[in-house]
Amino acid sequence: MTHDNRWANLVNTAFLLDQTPRQAGPEGLQSTLTMIQSALEVFPASIDPVDDFEGYAVRRLLLALQGALSPP
Repeated sequence: MTHDNRWANLVNTAFLLDQTPRQAGPEGLQSTLTMIQSALEVFPASIDPVDDFEGYAVRRLLLALQGALSPP
């Protein structure tokens, strides 16, 4: 995926998250976690921070959000 496409994907994910109805409890987080997982597919583990620091930063943020929002 080209760099432009992954940024477009990230913006689209942000809009989808914004439009997702909010539900209480762990069930309400499932759609958010699914969207985070989808975004992680666009920013794979193979990203090298030396070559693509911005992509690496986005990946690390997504992983941190996923960890914070996942049930224990």
